[in-house]
Amino acid sequence: MAQRIIYWFRNDLRLHDNEALFNASKSANEIVPVYVFDIRQFDKTRLGFRRTGALRAQFLIEAVIDLRNRLREKGGDLLIRIGDPEKIIAQLAEDYAAEYVFTSKEIAPEETRIESSLSKNLKVANVDIKLYWMDTLLHAVDLPFSISKLPPNFAGFSDQLKDHLTIKGPFPEAEKITLPQEYEAGSIPSLPALGIDPNEIVSTVPDLNPKLPGGESTALKLLDDYIQMYIRGKQRFDTNDPLTDTRLSDWLSLGCISARYIYDRVKSAQSGNVNEEQMLHNLLARDFFHWTLLRYGPRMFKPSGVKHEFSKRWANDNEVFEKWTNAETSNADVNTVIKKLNSVGYLTSAERETASSYLVDELGVNWTWGAMYFESHLIDYEASVNWGRWNNIAGVGEI
Repeated sequence: MAQRIIYWFRNDLRLHDNEALFNASKSANEIVPVYVFDIRQFDKTRLGFRRTGALRAQFLIEAVIDLRNRLREKGGDLLIRIGDPEKIIAQLAEDYAAEYVFTSKEIAPEETRIESSLSKNLKVANVDIKLYWMDTLLHAVDLPFSISKLPPNFAGFSDQLKDHLTIKGPFPEAEKITLPQEYEAGSIPSLPALGIDPNEIVSTVPDLNPKLPGGESTALKLLDDYIQMYIRGKQRFDTNDPLTDTRLSDWLSLGCISARYIYDRVKSAQSGNVNEEQMLHNLLARDFFHWTLLRYGPRMFKPSGVKHEFSKRWANDNEVFEKWTNAETSNADVNTVIKKLNSVGYLTSAERETASSYLVDELGVNWTWGAMYFESHLIDYEASVNWGRWNNIAGVGEI
């Protein structure tokens, strides 16, 4: 057994079904849990808005606060740092004489670059890094095909999984987290500490739903409410995207709850005459976007998309784009949707399609600009899902 492991939280801000944290707790006498606020994530894009807007940033802060509280209930704590994770985690491993760093595996290009850089920095100190894939229903090794043979569309993906869909049960919470005797926990930053003026949160449209804070505690309650009402209560959910439209996707995006945990709870609650296939469909669609990103990488973020569709031409028209972002188009429905996005950071699945289709089909503006704007403003932003959806809207996605 190792004496000490650094546990680096990324998009897995939970204790339930956290395989990496659970294994770390069984593999070391002491664990040093860390979350690093990467200041680069809050920089402004070339289009003038932040990569992570104020609403997303506030939700993240709330999730980290909840995670720290839950770790303290286990006898531990959460170390907070601000800066470049690839440098900070390596330095902490050296400072605490850790033998390993455990963390979740990410697939977006920037996240994998950070992993690679951290791995190189750790080698200098003779520290090993162990990465865990925890973000999808299925692990890549459990798919009935290699990632290089990923079906070209979701229908083909779903069809091939029909006879091979075996979802493993969620991992239990780590029972106890033991920290070294001396540690510096650090303070959870406010928005100004991340370079964000709180006045950037401007609510011009009322949120019809009560605002719920980020964090695992809220996610678990929200899932319980969904199960009681729509599974055990046998009410019918009125859209075909309950994952998005219940807002569970907000908490799923930060890993405050896992796809596997949602699946397990929903299936366990089903009776003989209630079958919540739509939620499973949504979770599998999310999986497909993840595998598509893993398969095609940077192609997903280019105007030509995963199809390499170079025949389409997009207008890089700042004036027209800003009318869309400012809700000043000639389409009242689109303006209503964008005002809501800017005010509350949430759109239903149908509202997303309304806004994105208008930008693409009516205005002909570079769809990657719209994807970047959604990245900044949508609380439930996930690279693979957001960019995958925009690929499909723009006609450069599913092959």
